[in-house]
Amino acid sequence: MTGVETFILQLCAGQKRAGLVPAIAIDLHNREEVRTIATAHGVEVYDLSAPTPIDGEAGGTLAKLWSRLRRTQFLWQLLRHSHVIHIHAVGISCLDGIVAGGLSRNKALIVTHHATLSWFASHRNWISDVTFWIEKHVASRVVMPYAAAITELVAHGIPAVRTRVIPFCVDETLFSGLARKPAPGELTLVMSARMFRGKGHMELLAALARLSPRYPKLRAVFVGDGPTRPDIEAEIDRLALRHIVECKGRVDHRKVPAIMRSAHAVVLPSYMEGEMFPLCLMEGMALGLPAIGTRLSGIPEIVVDGETGILVEPRDEIGLASAIERFLIDPAFYTHARKNALARAKSRYSSAVVVRAYSEQYEAALRE
Repeated sequence: MTGVETFILQLCAGQKRAGLVPAIAIDLHNREEVRTIATAHGVEVYDLSAPTPIDGEAGGTLAKLWSRLRRTQFLWQLLRHSHVIHIHAVGISCLDGIVAGGLSRNKALIVTHHATLSWFASHRNWISDVTFWIEKHVASRVVMPYAAAITELVAHGIPAVRTRVIPFCVDETLFSGLARKPAPGELTLVMSARMFRGKGHMELLAALARLSPRYPKLRAVFVGDGPTRPDIEAEIDRLALRHIVECKGRVDHRKVPAIMRSAHAVVLPSYMEGEMFPLCLMEGMALGLPAIGTRLSGIPEIVVDGETGILVEPRDEIGLASAIERFLIDPAFYTHARKNALARAKSRYSSAVVVRAYSEQYEAALRE
């Protein structure tokens, strides 16, 4: 699962607890974990997987067209028994859902974008342009998790009056309890991120290599898997960090809280193109972990520098090492950041708060 699916599941779980009746319609190909977790929350899942491709270019085009028409019809029928269609779009996507929402009368159509338009620019084609044109005219609300991303949408024609900033959320029933405070000289960092280039694993390893000779109780735990894992594992060995760095690989998301509770700080030194509003930082903060992040995209909206953690420049290994060291040598600052991180997570990023924000927009859109 990516952060998109994780957020959808945490939002739906919160909506279910609040008395709403959410359902998820998604392409389940390679996403069976979504169905498993949703079912455990009592949330129904509908499979929008595409049919088996037909051989030949013409056959492939017809298959895609038929798949799109089939999904649009299915979503339109599903809306007969629903009040709201809430689309989660990576970039500009989900033409089927936007058309189905536009064809349904007296329904609210909410679009949450999970990528900025500037990142998506190189992926645009005539289908995404048509999708965006329809979205501008029929969406009840268009949502981004941080203000700068909304400003970009408005600059591209989304009416400002129909935009809202609503952050992503953390399931507070899952990410509950507090991580323990470190003993003097002790610090365990947790980095929960897919292993892709730009996430910052290599930079974190370089920072650890700088610090470990002076701080023997410094540790790091990597949660996640991906195409760069062999390179990361090789770098751990090259820097002789195997004794302080643990790679847990892919972990069921429901097991992540226990891993985070065994750490003292959460870190994501990302400089990855397309990074948006990373859930892992909020999840760690919900457990009382102060955070280290980069000045990139929506991360400064999550991590308040000097208050809930520390911000560093992307790809700044020395700055990253200094941030980690500050937690080691300044217990008063660590305690200050820990307290503020927990308070910010509870007040802004708990599913209860975000569910309420979305519910207000659903209800307002239905009244219009």
